[in-house]
Amino acid sequence: MKRKVLCIAILLILGTVVSSAQEASYGVRIGANFSSISSDDIPEDLEDSRLGIVVGFLAEYPINEKFSIQPEFQFSSLGNDDETLRVDYLQLPIFLKYNLSEMFNIHVGPQAGLKIWEWEDNQGLEANFETFNFAAVAGIGVNITENFFADLRYGFGISNIIDDELTDVEGNTRNIQLSVGYKL
Repeated sequence: MKRKVLCIAILLILGTVVSSAQEASYGVRIGANFSSISSDDIPEDLEDSRLGIVVGFLAEYPINEKFSIQPEFQFSSLGNDDETLRVDYLQLPIFLKYNLSEMFNIHVGPQAGLKIWEWEDNQGLEANFETFNFAAVAGIGVNITENFFADLRYGFGISNIIDDELTDVEGNTRNIQLSVGYKL
């Protein structure tokens, strides 16, 4: 039920913004994820973080001079370094962006993820991943030029990503993401 309400709210916000957008800009971004699955149930020897990639597209719709809405569509590799705890997602973050100045901004928002890949041979570890992952993301950004930008984000998983029908194991994603991008 929570997922349906969240999805409907996101679609309504996105529809409102798109219909009233004036000077929309579009772009691409690429970067690195430093991620892990936070869980008391994962053995200590499997807790090392994973270095992965993030690549995606974005649109920015100004509300006024200081605020804008920035939805994105991205591929993101998350999980732990051990291959049995790796999982990749297609993600849809939607940020409320506040411009501190022409150069710096902060952004926060929800993020929905759809699992597109997980390691199949779990070698005795019961770590089957849920199809959906929901997270809260916050970040800071810097406009290097009119078109080039960089940002640093922290993502905090709010849903259990480990399928709890098969086991009592629970875990949430955590990641730090550093990326650069170009606005068209």
